Amino acid sequence: MTGLWKNARNSLRMLGKSPAFTAIAILTLALGIGANTAIFTVANALLLRPLPYKEPERLIRISTQRDREGYLSLPFFTTLSDHNQSFSGIAAYQGESFNLTGRGDPDQIAAERVTWNFFDLLGVRPVAGRSFIPEEDQPGGRPVVLISAELSTRLFNGDRKGIGQNLSLDSKDYTVIGILPAHFSVPLLGRKVDIFAPRLRELSIVTPSRIQTGGMYFEGIGRLKPGVTAERALAETEVIYQQYKHDKPGNFDSTVSVTMTVTGLQQTLVANVRPTLLILSAAVGFVLLIACANVASLLLSRALGRTREFAIRTALGASRGSLVGQLLTESVLLAIISGACGTALGSLGTRVLAAYSKSTFPQMAEVTMDLRVLGFALAISVLSGVIFGLTPSLRLSRPDLNTMLRDECRGSTGNRERDRARSVLVVAQVALAMVLLVGSGLLIRSFIRLQSISPGFEPKGTLTMQTYLPAARYPQPAQRIAFYTSVLRNLKSVPGVQAASVSTALPVLANHGAPFLFEGQPVVPLGQRPIALIQSISPEYPVVMGVPVIAGRTFTDQDDADAPAVALVNQAIVRQFWSNQNPLGKRVIIGNLPKPFEVVGVLGDAKNDSLSLAPKAEVYVPYPQLASPLLYLSVRTTLEPHGLTSALREQVVASDPDQALTDVQTMQERLETASASPRFIMLLIGVLSATAFILAVVGIYGVIAYSVAQRTKELGIRIALGADRGDILRLVIGNGLTLTVTGIVIGLAGSIALTRAISAMLYQTSPTDPTIFGISVGLFLAVALVASYLPARRATRIDPGEALR
Repeated sequence: MTGLWKNARNSLRMLGKSPAFTAIAILTLALGIGANTAIFTVANALLLRPLPYKEPERLIRISTQRDREGYLSLPFFTTLSDHNQSFSGIAAYQGESFNLTGRGDPDQIAAERVTWNFFDLLGVRPVAGRSFIPEEDQPGGRPVVLISAELSTRLFNGDRKGIGQNLSLDSKDYTVIGILPAHFSVPLLGRKVDIFAPRLRELSIVTPSRIQTGGMYFEGIGRLKPGVTAERALAETEVIYQQYKHDKPGNFDSTVSVTMTVTGLQQTLVANVRPTLLILSAAVGFVLLIACANVASLLLSRALGRTREFAIRTALGASRGSLVGQLLTESVLLAIISGACGTALGSLGTRVLAAYSKSTFPQMAEVTMDLRVLGFALAISVLSGVIFGLTPSLRLSRPDLNTMLRDECRGSTGNRERDRARSVLVVAQVALAMVLLVGSGLLIRSFIRLQSISPGFEPKGTLTMQTYLPAARYPQPAQRIAFYTSVLRNLKSVPGVQAASVSTALPVLANHGAPFLFEGQPVVPLGQRPIALIQSISPEYPVVMGVPVIAGRTFTDQDDADAPAVALVNQAIVRQFWSNQNPLGKRVIIGNLPKPFEVVGVLGDAKNDSLSLAPKAEVYVPYPQLASPLLYLSVRTTLEPHGLTSALREQVVASDPDQALTDVQTMQERLETASASPRFIMLLIGVLSATAFILAVVGIYGVIAYSVAQRTKELGIRIALGADRGDILRLVIGNGLTLTVTGIVIGLAGSIALTRAISAMLYQTSPTDPTIFGISVGLFLAVALVASYLPARRATRIDPGEALR
């Protein structure tokens, strides 16, 4: 311990003697360690840290698999709950929305319908009050809710006196029986939810009859009994599902061809972010390795000035182990100081990541550093110190005293060995940076192509907002239609509004689907019919959204609830079901609705799920013929859209004073949100690749400059013997380009292998795109040429007389 303390004091003294070297090394390493710490903080919070629930390893997600992960029906959930032997409990939930009135301006509150045992199953207890009881989950049960700590603070100043208070939700009084812990909902639901209510049957977005006949609307979670595996639970669930289908053959989910899935809850929740985090972890790892190589190169340069020091210490009897210990202590101490700075940068980087990615990954709001992150930062700091300090330590600690003194005096074999070591480090930096540069180029090209595609609608000049018609105030379709008619008339009266519409969905937003039977297709059970998106719209919707009418007509005011059922379809439906046929006049059956809808027009394909995916099949029906409680109000204007918000809100209030408006955005903003995830990843990888590129170029410059300094006498002799300026430039630049080309070749091979990992993130871009590979090679060669030219030009100015003295 005494020797270690002595080495540490000597190391601090040596670092203090070279402030410029120390500052550059600390900055270089801090960037690499900081980037790794920031990404690990996110990975730790989302992938490694257990969910904040009781025994989270026993929590699993129960779902169905059709085209992708799906939902459960309430009848099957009830059957599974009653007959399974694998779970100590199962619960179900689905998103809801409530209009809160009587406490200031009307407000729409994010809510969740849950089974009574939802919180007990998770092991979450209210911080005040109590949870639900079975009687409150039955039809006609007492109207009660649990609220979030945030909503409690807003409504009751966080006071526990909120327990027992009534809230007017959808014009119905609900009693607050409990207040939940802060931020409870985000880890599980991926969003902030302020109100939880029982009775899944009262879910507002669908009718009770559709719930009771096997509509698959609910997410399910379960808690495994001790000793029961997920595989055993899955096998039992599949058996129960087959028996359910036999007992209830008429239910929708009995006719659907699906596979049951039972997976760990945490594994399911992070499935979308895991690939991104793994790729980012690899990228920051490359940056750290490049930083280590850069600092190792600096240490080798610095080692030349300390050759005599270590020669003397060896002559005085210092062992090789003591010399290696001294040098590694210096390296590790330098790395730990860099790690402290890097941890501070990582903390700042984490906050920046959270701010810029909260719309894409809501869980980022919960990301914080903990002891595991600090331990990781310390570990990679020490490891980095060993990595970049090992080569210089072994070089300087050679026990051959005569060779060391000869190298010091004449600069021969030892210097050549150091040159080779520095060259290897530079080649490694170029290869790693090349992989990141290619990956960044592919993501940029993909994003440019994504931004350049037509979304199928005109987003400029369109303002949208969401409203919800509660069943207590609008139980009948005729009442919803009356609101729709009134609000559209009012919106059109606002100066600057060119057109106004209502719809149950918007482009680039995920929409609900339904089973369809298209004319000409075989008649099969409801659950086996193809799924298409469906939305109800008003006549001016195509005008407001800028969606072209390809054939036929759009809706008119005469297409009301008493008129013949009509529909519009998008081009995707025509291509899929009526290729080379005239779709006008064709009939479609929607779900289990009793009468078919006649196709009277074809709309252009508007992106209706993701910008990177082809538009899905979509059917539009007149709002009066399928009146939904969930509405988007949209207007097209020649003015600045957000400037109309207040005037539009006043017109909605004029139709219903208790009606809340939320999610006010322009379609341009929604389009930008749809591309937020690829933009975020592109920018992050771009910053990391730029950092790696700069470090690699600095490494090239450093090794060439060092080589010129070491070869001053040789270059002076060449000039004295008649070598001209061109000969010296070719010699020095050729050395730099040789290292660069070697690194590029290795980097290209690595890029071909590793860029396939990001192929799922690329839009219309091959992971081996020759243009990107060519541009990356050209850019690296051009910058490396400049980095080599600067010391080469200095070499041409060597005075032979001065060099030979």
